[in-house]
Amino acid sequence: MINKPEKRVNKSPAGRPKRPGRPRKGAGVIDLGKIVMTAWAVVDRDGMAALSTRTLAAALNVKSPALYWYVHSKDELLSLMMEQLLQNSLDNAAPNLPWDDWLKYVARRQRALLLSHRDGGLIASLAAPTERLRTQIFPRIMEPLLAAGLHPLQASAAAGGLAALVLGWVIYEQRPATREFVETFHTPSEGFELALENLVTGIAAKARSKESKS
Repeated sequence: MINKPEKRVNKSPAGRPKRPGRPRKGAGVIDLGKIVMTAWAVVDRDGMAALSTRTLAAALNVKSPALYWYVHSKDELLSLMMEQLLQNSLDNAAPNLPWDDWLKYVARRQRALLLSHRDGGLIASLAAPTERLRTQIFPRIMEPLLAAGLHPLQASAAAGGLAALVLGWVIYEQRPATREFVETFHTPSEGFELALENLVTGIAAKARSKESKS
């Protein structure tokens, strides 16, 4: 039997497989940062339903094949948009925050950033987690908790519970009917702060309980 030669896969400089429509020199300068920023601008102007690789390519003034070199699909685009937003939520925190204050800071930042964009909650609910979220961003949220002595399961559950609280709250705030419902009882911000305080206090109490038993 004659073995066929192994097919070689060309790689981009960043190590990603080459895609159809690789931009040629002088064909317009775009990168992932500009793509994500422009995608949010399209959403803020026209809503998530108007976002597609075609409308994004038009907003960037490039051909669709050139955009495809960077982003395969709308699903991938949504994931990259959320990856950037969640990364931004970790920036500019005061150094050496206690873990409970760190969690509150991250929650408030995530809520503010999601609310700053039209359909932010909807996009967050649809975007699949990226590898960078799994290996870099989520572990960074957990770092102060682990450093304070929380068990890894407690730390990951706390970060996940925080994400669930923020996402659910933002979705309620951005849907007129559910926001109106919430406002019959309290302002969205008042309710969020109380729910956040209860969540963090509960995590701390559980951590103390496990320490006393060990």
